[in-house]
Amino acid sequence: MDIAQKIKKLKKKIDSLRPLTPSELRELHKWYAVTYTYHSNALEGNTLSLGETKLVVEDGITVGGHPLREILEAKNHKEVIEELISIIQKKKSITEQLIKKLHKTLIKEIDNETAGRYRKIQVYITGEEVLPPPARRVPLLMKEFWAWFAKQKKTDPVVLAAKAHYRFVKIHPFTDGNGRIARVLSNIILMRAGYPLVIIPVVVRQKYLTALHSSRTEMDFVTFFQEITLENMKDYLRMIGHSAK
Repeated sequence: MDIAQKIKKLKKKIDSLRPLTPSELRELHKWYAVTYTYHSNALEGNTLSLGETKLVVEDGITVGGHPLREILEAKNHKEVIEELISIIQKKKSITEQLIKKLHKTLIKEIDNETAGRYRKIQVYITGEEVLPPPARRVPLLMKEFWAWFAKQKKTDPVVLAAKAHYRFVKIHPFTDGNGRIARVLSNIILMRAGYPLVIIPVVVRQKYLTALHSSRTEMDFVTFFQEITLENMKDYLRMIGHSAK
């Protein structure tokens, strides 16, 4: 059985166990708010521990010994997750305006000047040999991205989530927050199709970055993303008290 078939098998099992009770959903949302925030920010170099992220996100406590930026990144990311859940519940369309709004929430108070706006400068990615496109090309590239996205209605959701993530990061439309927004975009695609939220754990950071590197292809990243999705589905089933077998 290949990985796509394994994912379909687990998706069928997850679907059969729905709907969850309101209390189960509340607990899952609390867990994801902390855990997803921790891993997504840690992938970008945020040094808050999982426990410290919980204090900031769940308890509203500002922990010492960290730059204000890292605290704001955790608080803002929690708000992005709340918006993500609302998007799924209200079945909102995935649009350019929606992604810009999520970016504005993610970066607010950190860099209000660029929050929700495409970059006006050249950016550089540490460890990457190929520069992202020049800022002047970003509006056109994003127009092409959304035109491509609109034609993908029949694409498998996991494959589409991976490809959208890969292409978004390659354009690098924002000055900051591109990886986090790409991961949110992937999750909107997945959750709208009935998949559980996918977390890329910080322990696979190097493998993740390697899969996104210019020396690798889009299909390399699709394979990586399928593996991560499968593991997240197994974790989801364990959290709701069921075996992945």
